[in-house]
Amino acid sequence: MDDVPGRIHFPGNPWPEGHALTEFAWTARVVDGVVWCDLHLRSADYYAERDIELDGDDDEDHDSSWEAPGVWGNYHRCTLSSTFWDDEGGFAVCPVDTFTPAWLDGRTFEVDTIAGGTLADTELDDLAFHVYLLGHDSVANHRIAFHRVGDSDRFDITWSGDIALTYAGDDDLEHRFEARIANVPFPTLPS
Repeated sequence: MDDVPGRIHFPGNPWPEGHALTEFAWTARVVDGVVWCDLHLRSADYYAERDIELDGDDDEDHDSSWEAPGVWGNYHRCTLSSTFWDDEGGFAVCPVDTFTPAWLDGRTFEVDTIAGGTLADTELDDLAFHVYLLGHDSVANHRIAFHRVGDSDRFDITWSGDIALTYAGDDDLEHRFEARIANVPFPTLPS
């Protein structure tokens, strides 16, 4: 599959240069007269651009699994999506008659804002996005910004959020992701 013009970074993980994207989709749907947007991305394998040599019990030399290349290698790549596992995610944007490239340009959306930095009292299935990162983990506190490329129907998207390693039993949103995707076509609404 061709690489997508964009990258995702996980600050503090073994690859500060981030990871290329192999898939990205921005789609839209209408629910009761309101446009909802969905985003889906998949990274290349974590080791795709730079392999990290491991020495024996290398993972024990790190303070956390987040910093251990061997742990990342066990899970291969990231999928972050509102559509991959079900079709109940995504986020409301605006009334259908407002949804134009000019209206969307420069707008930022905050999705699944969680106060207190923990998902302990949150129903994880109700979150707008799900992630496979170091297992089936959880994401919240998304900031999704759309910047139109000139007067075209294409956008640069910046998307960041917080991660809890819930697969390992941790509900604290103590990690981050930051993705930048370039030149994405404005989605066509279904007729």
